Amino acid sequence: MRAPQGWTLLLTVASPTEATLIKGRLEEHDIAVLLVDNGVSIYPQLTEIGLYVEQDDVMRARPLVRNPEEA
Repeated sequence: MRAPQGWTLLLTVASPTEATLIKGRLEEHDIAVLLVDNGVSIYPQLTEIGLYVEQDDVMRARPLVRNPEEA
């Protein structure tokens, strides 16, 4: 999928649970997150979920994803 206008792909994960946890962590820091599931529904093990943030928030979001214990 193409990135929505003004949004940047921050990372992709394979687990809906992981995507939801990361989304929650970012939202706690007032960073809006858009989850895009690019998986194949008949093969859940092939799930790939993209986490998009607004372009202005990329620099604030990256450290929160890389070092969640420091957030």
